[in-house]
Amino acid sequence: MRRVLRFNSGVYLELRDDETATGQSIATLFMASLGYAIGYSLLFLPFEPYILVVSITARLILSLSAGLVWALVAFFLGTKLFKGSAKFWQVARPLFFSVTPGIFFVLMGISVEQVYRPVAAIVATWIVVGGVVALKNSMGFSYNRSMLIYIVGFLGFIVLGGPR
Repeated sequence: MRRVLRFNSGVYLELRDDETATGQSIATLFMASLGYAIGYSLLFLPFEPYILVVSITARLILSLSAGLVWALVAFFLGTKLFKGSAKFWQVARPLFFSVTPGIFFVLMGISVEQVYRPVAAIVATWIVVGGVVALKNSMGFSYNRSMLIYIVGFLGFIVLGGPR
């Protein structure tokens, strides 16, 4: 995970080819999703145990689902639209590891605007850059093509009813 945080291209290639790392990549996605769920819930909800547990659980499930959906979207865009060659897990493992910085979303729970806003912006940017590096290495694309997958995927999300 430390090598992923530093955008080490070699680790993404290793993850693409290491079929034994599938469980670790899912665990990484889980930890990043949990960090987001805790940080977001602490930031926006009253500190009541029942409400926090329900919110954290719901956001964890949604975040895990979003990670899986994004891996599917990136895989289909990369293989069908941009003619990349990879199997699903060859794309998903590096993408799941690329969300490692999401663990730091837990710092959003510090409800001071000068803390949670920069943390959210930095971590989100870090995840996108890591995802671009992951796609580049898992599909053999250039950085431009990898970024284009992110742009097309994001535009598709907006068209299909994303944030309003």
